[in-house]
Amino acid sequence: MRDVGYVEGRNLVIDYRWMAGREHHYGDVARELSDGRIDLIVTAGHPPALAPKAATSQIPIVALAVVDPVGSGLVASLSHPDGNFTGLSLDVTPEANGKMLQLLIEADPAVTRVGVLWNSANPGSGVYLDAVRQEAQPLRVFVEPYDVRHAEDVDGAFRALNGRVEGLVVFPEGLLWTHRRQIVDTAQAARLPTIFGYRDAAELGALMSYGPDLVDLFMRGASYVDKILKGAKPADLPVQQPTKFELVVNLKAAEALGLRVPQSILARADEIIE
Repeated sequence: MRDVGYVEGRNLVIDYRWMAGREHHYGDVARELSDGRIDLIVTAGHPPALAPKAATSQIPIVALAVVDPVGSGLVASLSHPDGNFTGLSLDVTPEANGKMLQLLIEADPAVTRVGVLWNSANPGSGVYLDAVRQEAQPLRVFVEPYDVRHAEDVDGAFRALNGRVEGLVVFPEGLLWTHRRQIVDTAQAARLPTIFGYRDAAELGALMSYGPDLVDLFMRGASYVDKILKGAKPADLPVQQPTKFELVVNLKAAEALGLRVPQSILARADEIIE
């Protein structure tokens, strides 16, 4: 927002809400924020976008990192979102969503059984699961999903997958992101090659990450906030797709797993952690 001329406390007031661990209160917070005191609502992630959409048809909403906004009913179409809602989505094509599984198998061809951490309470997580299952068929890989809807489910998922899978895919989902440190550490202890949808998990010690560049996505979102505050209507601002994807490879994690990451992956990596 600074890049487009705003300074918090001078010409901008931001009322923050951090909902990690309190996802069941999205509706309450959305109704609170929709009481007329604010000019615009910005959300990050798919479930947080659903609540204000249901709470208000008047206050403009800029939703960042939503999944399948048309299929989930958030907008009428990407080019003409209609109503008070617009934003930037994550790529929902099966090719992009299944890429995490493809990269994991390319990094370790011995993997034939893959666990997937997902959140059934997040409709966007289901889109990723469908894409990974579709990608698994030609790869002849068995995919086993493990549902993580609450923080305490992380330990239960790892107990359930112990000895059953040889690799792990973790979707780009808010709850899983919040507990990424625990997931990375537990996967390391279980010696499971793991790929996340967020780059900071690879920086924390996961084998790889692949997904949209969220910094770029959020910076583009700031331009939408600026336009709406200056009079533009959300309905006239098309929902944008990500334009930059990042592949991060952690060679320290690969060494700990006894893996030699193939050159075909290293040559495509945006960042290699050594």
